[in-house]
Amino acid sequence: MTLRHVAMMRAMKDALKKAHALWEPLPILGSFLLALLFTSVSIIFFYVKHPDLLRSAQKLTLLATVIFLTLVLAKATEFFVLNQETKFAEFISYPLLVPFASLLLCVLFGTSVAFFISAFLSIILGVTLAFDHDRFLVINLIGALVAIICSRKMHKRKEIFAVCGKVWLATIPVIFAYSLLQNRIWSLNLAINLSSSLAFMIVTAILVIGILPLFESLFDVMTDMGLMEYMDPNNELLRRLSVEAPGTYQHSLVVGNLAETAARTIGANDLFCRVSTLYHDIGKLFNPHYFTENQLGGLNIHHLLTPLESTQVVISHVKEGEGLARKYHLPGSFIDIIREHHGTTLVYYFYCKQVEQMGGDPSKVDESQFRYPGPKPKSKESAILMIADSVEAASRSLTEIHETMIEDLIDRLVKEKADEGQFDECRLTFDELGRVKKSMVQTLLVAHHLRVKYPDKH
Repeated sequence: MTLRHVAMMRAMKDALKKAHALWEPLPILGSFLLALLFTSVSIIFFYVKHPDLLRSAQKLTLLATVIFLTLVLAKATEFFVLNQETKFAEFISYPLLVPFASLLLCVLFGTSVAFFISAFLSIILGVTLAFDHDRFLVINLIGALVAIICSRKMHKRKEIFAVCGKVWLATIPVIFAYSLLQNRIWSLNLAINLSSSLAFMIVTAILVIGILPLFESLFDVMTDMGLMEYMDPNNELLRRLSVEAPGTYQHSLVVGNLAETAARTIGANDLFCRVSTLYHDIGKLFNPHYFTENQLGGLNIHHLLTPLESTQVVISHVKEGEGLARKYHLPGSFIDIIREHHGTTLVYYFYCKQVEQMGGDPSKVDESQFRYPGPKPKSKESAILMIADSVEAASRSLTEIHETMIEDLIDRLVKEKADEGQFDECRLTFDELGRVKKSMVQTLLVAHHLRVKYPDKH
C-alpha cells in the first residue's frame, strides 16, 4: 500500500463522516422514523408471540438495555473507524456487532426473540452505520444466526468462547467470497479483515461473559448457565440439606425428576423446574425430624403435640425457607417457588385429627388455621412443582405400584387442588394439565418399576 492509497482511503473516510453527521436534522429524522418502525413491529411481534414479555416491565427494561448497549457498541465502533488515523482502522470492513446482542438475547429470552431482534438490528445498523451496507448486513445476519443456533443448549459460561469461535469460522467464507468478488484470492486487506473479525468475536465473548452475571443480578433473571451453577452439589444449602435432612433431599431429587419431565411435555422451563425443586423445601432444615421423610423409625414427635401445633410446625417450613433463601441470596424465582409450592392447601392429616378430637364436628374447627398462607402458584412451573410434590409424597404410601393405581392417585390429587382453585392464577390449561398427569404416571412407573423376584436358592 502506497501513501497515495492511504490518502484516497482517508478522503473517502472524511466523506463518510459528512454523510453520517450525527446532529444534522435529516439524519436525526431518519433515525427517529426507523426507531418508530422498529418499536411498532416489535410490539406487534411480542403481542402475538410473547404477550408475557409485554406484561413485564422488568423484562422490557432488560430487552431495551441489551438493544441500547448494542447501539452504543455500534456507534463506538463507527467513531473509532472514522476518527482513528491508524492503518488498522482503515481495513475494518466487517464489524461483527449484532452477534453480541444475539448471544445475550438468546440466553436471556430464548431463540425466537433473539432471531427477531437480531434481524432488525442487522437491518437498522446496516442502513445507518458508515460501513458497506451489503457486507455488514450479510455478515452480521449470518453471525447472528450461527450465534443463536449454537447457544441454544449452552449451559456453561466458558462455552460462550466456543460459540464465538464458531461464529468467526462461519464468517470466514463470507469474507473470502467478497475478496473473490473483488478479483483477489489473497491480500493484506483479506488478512486484516479476518483478524479484525476474530478480534470482534473475542471482545464479544469477554463482554457477554462479563455482562450476563450483572444482568442476572440487576434484573433477577435466571439463565440456564445460572441454573446449572445452582445444581452444584457443593452448594452450601444443598450440602446442608443432604446431611441434615437426607430424606428431604432425596424427596427433592424425585420431585425434580417428576417436575422436569412434566414441564418438558408442555413446553415449560424444565431445567428451572429441576433446579428450583432442589431448594423448595430448604425450610425443613430448621426442624427436619418433624417431617416424615426424615423420621427413621422410633418415636414420632408429633405424638407429643396437638394437631394444631403440628400443623404450625409443618406450615412454618415455607416461611423459614423463604427467610433462608433470602439469607443465601437465592434468585427471586426460587423464592416464589418456595412460597407457592403449597399454595393455600389444607394440611389435611392434622385437620382430620383435630376434627376427630372435636367429636367429628368440623364446625368446631377453624379450617383457616390448617391452611398454608399461600400465595397460589402464579407460573406453570410453580403449579407443576406443587403437583409433583404432592404426588411423590402420596406415592410413597402405596403398597402396590401399577398404572391404574398411580393414575387414580394423580387424578385425585390434581382434582382436589383444581377444586380448591390452586391453579386459577397460573394459566395452566386443561390440556396441559392432562399432559402433566400422563407424564407423571409414566415417570412414577419407571421410578417404581417392578423388579423380578429371584427364588431363594434354598
